[in-house]
Amino acid sequence: MLDDNKSIYDYANQINNDCLTYYDVFKTLLKDVDCVICLESAADLLGFSNGGFRSQIKIYVESNIDKPYLNCILVDKLENIPYEDYQGLKVSSINDAIIDMLSRKNTDDQILYESFANYYYENGCSYDGLEIPKSLVRKAKKYKEEGVNFYES
Repeated sequence: MLDDNKSIYDYANQINNDCLTYYDVFKTLLKDVDCVICLESAADLLGFSNGGFRSQIKIYVESNIDKPYLNCILVDKLENIPYEDYQGLKVSSINDAIIDMLSRKNTDDQILYESFANYYYENGCSYDGLEIPKSLVRKAKKYKEEGVNFYES
C-alpha cells in the first residue's frame, strides 16, 4: 500500500543510505526491474523538471510489480517502447516523455511547464527538434508559450 507521506527518496534510503540524486534513487528502487522510466519520472531523471516530492516512479512494464513506490503502466511489449540508455537505466527521451504527458489527462501541469521551459533553454532558446504529433500541437502551444517566459517571472 502506498504511503502518500513517503517520498521515493524515503523508500530508497531504507535500502541504501547513499541516495542523493534522482539517479541514485531510481537505480536503487529499479534494481532488477525490467522497465522504461516514463512521463514525469523521465522528466525528473533527465533534468527537465525541477524535482519535488514524488511518492512513485512512473514506469512502463509488461506485468505489474507490487511495490508501493512504483506506478506501473502496462504495455504489451516493452521492446516496442522507445527509450534512451541513461547510465544503465532505460528512460523515455524527453520528446517521448513530453508527448506522453500531453496525451494523458492526469499529468502534472507544473512538470509540463518546466519540461517545455527547460527544453527551450537547453536548446538555444528554441523548440527545434521537439516533434509533437499534429493531434497534440494545439495543446502543446500553451506550454510552449509559457515555457519561453517560465524563468523570467
